[in-house]
Amino acid sequence: MKKLYGFLIATILVASAIPSIAQEVVSTIAFASTRDNPLVVPLLNAGEIYLMDYLSDGSFASPRRLTENTYLDVFPTLSPDGKGKIVFDSNRRRADGEPLNTSDLFRMNHDGTELTFLTRGGSPTWSPVGPHGSASKKIAFHASASGAGLPIKDDPGAATEDSDIFVVNVDDLLENGAQPQNITNSPLAIDDDPDWSPDGQKIVFTSHDVNDDQMNSTSTEIYVRNADGTGEPQRLTFNLEEERGPDWSPDGTLILFSCRRGGPDFEICVMNADGTGQTQLTFNDRADLTPSWSPDGQQIVFHRALGMGLRNQLFVMNANGTGERRVTDPPGLNLIANWGVIEVGQYKDKQ
Repeated sequence: MKKLYGFLIATILVASAIPSIAQEVVSTIAFASTRDNPLVVPLLNAGEIYLMDYLSDGSFASPRRLTENTYLDVFPTLSPDGKGKIVFDSNRRRADGEPLNTSDLFRMNHDGTELTFLTRGGSPTWSPVGPHGSASKKIAFHASASGAGLPIKDDPGAATEDSDIFVVNVDDLLENGAQPQNITNSPLAIDDDPDWSPDGQKIVFTSHDVNDDQMNSTSTEIYVRNADGTGEPQRLTFNLEEERGPDWSPDGTLILFSCRRGGPDFEICVMNADGTGQTQLTFNDRADLTPSWSPDGQQIVFHRALGMGLRNQLFVMNANGTGERRVTDPPGLNLIANWGVIEVGQYKDKQ
């Protein structure tokens, strides 16, 4: 008994001297860029994934590169559970003869390790944190319903001619070969750009008539439907202008989106989650696209197509559209951002 008692005391003393790991939550923007290959044209041959941390003084740290290859990596999205998992589009599995912007989905860690192919598709969004803070498990994305549809235009991550919204549990996909579930099944429409609601119950997306002008889809509207595919979709916008890239606010009350208002270019707009109270936040003659909320819902990041050699760069503004500022500079394109958080382990001596 004395030997056991002495062993326990020694174990406790040793354990008390071992540093613990404290979790620091870092606000981070994931985005695509050609900053290290600015002379390579087009983006489809040079886009890579980067992270850029938001600092306590309101500035941003220098971007750090996660992918390095001769393919297109774009549309990164951070898992909302803080585990630092990133799902993104890439054309690295494109077969000979397929369009350059043919997209597949991959997952990796926030340091670029454990790169894993998931499935064919584009524009992914993670399901929210599960019960009791459990990890995010599912993704929604757009993909060809037939598996053979081609992109309708040459933009990165473009929807296919028979695009629907799909949902799959990533673990089931990788471990058991589970097939993604088609939750829209709309052969007369092209569905794309999904985003998951913070409560996990809904998915917002855009949809337009399959016979519409793909370069100016005036029938493109924003819809919401149940994440499990049940029920009928609810239409939120009603106009003759194209809407793109809806993004749900962290508290679930608002939806950001890109809108054509009063001209051919896109602006950033916001509306209540039921489609009411639509408000334009930016006013210019440039394309403002892919808006994403900050984790606290107080700011918005988006990219703007600039002239005079600046091309696409990232901007941040307050949630009401004020305080706009550019946060990236040439060389290269910086675009298609997603603002999230990563829990970073820090060793800390026990007191």
